[in-house]
Amino acid sequence: MFKKLKILHYIAVYAPAWKFGGPVLSVSQLCEGLADLGHEVEVFTSNAGLNHQPELPLNQTVIRNGVKVTYFTQESGIGIHCPGMEQAVTARAKEFDIIHVTGVWQRTSGAACKAAKSQGTPYVVSPRGALGPYSWRQKTAKKVAYYLWQESFNVTNAAAIHYTSKQELVECRWLQLPSQAFIVPNGLDTKFWQPALEAAKVWRKSQNIGEDDFVLLNVGRLHHKKGLDLLPKALAPLRNLNWRMVFVGGDDDGTKAKLEQQFQAANLSHQVRFLERCEPQQLPAIYSAANLFVLPSRHENFGNVVVEALACECPILISDKVGLHDEVAESHVGWVRSRVAAEWTTAIRELIQSPSKLETVKFASRAWVETVFSIKKTSQQMAKHYISIIRKHNAK
Repeated sequence: MFKKLKILHYIAVYAPAWKFGGPVLSVSQLCEGLADLGHEVEVFTSNAGLNHQPELPLNQTVIRNGVKVTYFTQESGIGIHCPGMEQAVTARAKEFDIIHVTGVWQRTSGAACKAAKSQGTPYVVSPRGALGPYSWRQKTAKKVAYYLWQESFNVTNAAAIHYTSKQELVECRWLQLPSQAFIVPNGLDTKFWQPALEAAKVWRKSQNIGEDDFVLLNVGRLHHKKGLDLLPKALAPLRNLNWRMVFVGGDDDGTKAKLEQQFQAANLSHQVRFLERCEPQQLPAIYSAANLFVLPSRHENFGNVVVEALACECPILISDKVGLHDEVAESHVGWVRSRVAAEWTTAIRELIQSPSKLETVKFASRAWVETVFSIKKTSQQMAKHYISIIRKHNAK
């Protein structure tokens, strides 16, 4: 039996900065899961996205759900500039058995990788999809220059690279990284994410949505990457059917205005609703109130919202660019289509007109999530990889 590990998670943004998307939730849940297993877990992060919480102590350790977290003050500058994080990891890297760095293209990451390398502490890097093809197509020249200057050092000197899905691993093979590669999916708290049928009825009523209305749902930030512009095209031929499209999430890049224009041009505005991002505590009811969760992303290294929806027994329709699409198709817990509007029109029409197809996947989807994605299981998997990496490092 390996000793209790002393683990540092190093991430630019952390819970409860939910507006930054999936990694904030998945990393915080992983840290809490590792702590529940008896490991000593610390987090170095910034206070980015937490300005609305003035009571949050900065630059000192606080205990959050069993995890030691230090929120360092973000300072002005390009990206997330947080000298306190960098100084702390430089001073303390050798204290830890392993350091887990989440995110690439992050201004803060280089300090952790250099400190770990120089002080002999093995470290893991989680790209979280940021080394995938979609990311490289955004500001390509700048990314190539930055990769050669900084990021190549970070990933090539890592003891291992952590991927969240088979798709993400395959997409990064072209980089020919010398590091060990392993897959551990994002986990979630299956006690929290579960059907909330009574709360779902209340939510529908609060939104003036009838019991017989077929609700299509998308949760998450509104961004070009999510491929939401496919939905007006897919739904236009279905305007005479009884459906409602609900978006829950903040607007990242002007996508909301573009979608509103597209739905208006298709004469669908009366069937579409945009709601602001909400706290995670509200989401089980919303997932449970929906008939079908839709995610037509251009790229998604994993897709936390997919697992959340399935845990709440909300059937899913996703694109073949979502990281979990192979696993979803193989397990028969949802529907996968290419990013062709006509295919989505056909699939949605069939599911609206044949609701029994939705019912057949609900129980299977919940069981699949409990078996594969529970926090306990994914945390155990991650800890086993940490132990293997540390042993390999110590044997050198």
